Amino acid sequence: MAKNLSTFAIAQMLHVDPGSVANWIDQDLLKAYRTPGGHRRVAVDDLVAFLHEHRMPIPRELSPGPVRVLVVDDEPGVTQLIHRAIETSHDDYEITEAHDGFRAGTVLATLRPNVVILDLRMPGMDGYEVCRLIKSQDSTCHADVIAVTAYASPENQQRILGCGARACLSKPLDMTELLDLVDECVREQGL
Repeated sequence: MAKNLSTFAIAQMLHVDPGSVANWIDQDLLKAYRTPGGHRRVAVDDLVAFLHEHRMPIPRELSPGPVRVLVVDDEPGVTQLIHRAIETSHDDYEITEAHDGFRAGTVLATLRPNVVILDLRMPGMDGYEVCRLIKSQDSTCHADVIAVTAYASPENQQRILGCGARACLSKPLDMTELLDLVDECVREQGL
């Protein structure tokens, strides 16, 4: 895959009119540059960022590889349970476990997960801080965060959603609900 794409190549990939792509560029919605001949070119990373921002599916040819899921909980039994459930339904996913917020922070930049399943209450760096960290970095802001907590309350749910989480589920977890939500996140990301 080329690192830079023409408006025509983007239009074909997204099944839209090339004029639509040109309009997105002219309206500064899609970052691009012009060649000396006046042709518009878009970096693949800028196109992916645009698609994420506008909640458009990412074409398979732009997908950076396998779906990556990070499971963060200070209880190893919980991370293992979630890991096995996801692995059983999607054996091609890369699943990584972290047992505290600090460890999650160190793996985030290198792993660049698509989905993060995140406990709210952990020693050290709690789930709120981890979620804010995820959403504040260019390399991870695309990730969907699914918060989980044994201390569900309207205040906790509102607070984590305000940090950028997609959803907040109560423990004990309904695995079907969690897996459906992971599938929804992956589908909307076009992976």
